[in-house]
Amino acid sequence: MLKALTVSQAKPLLGKLLDKAGAGQSVYLRRKEQLYRIEPVAEVEPIPSRPFGFFAVEEGDPMIALANSAPANFAPPQ
Repeated sequence: MLKALTVSQAKPLLGKLLDKAGAGQSVYLRRKEQLYRIEPVAEVEPIPSRPFGFFAVEEGDPMIALANSAPANFAPPQ
């Protein structure tokens, strides 16, 4: 059977519960009929910054000129 602490039981133990969760053990809390799991969140890699002009295109690129000359209602063939 799953051992879940109530919020009142978990309050004085919160630091220890977070240590357990950080070590990979399952920590569950119950509030009314809801069951919650405490688990560490993986750090997300930051979005790399690009220097100004990274996505700039050369002036006079024929493909861009062609794309810009297409009518507004143009749909590529399928």
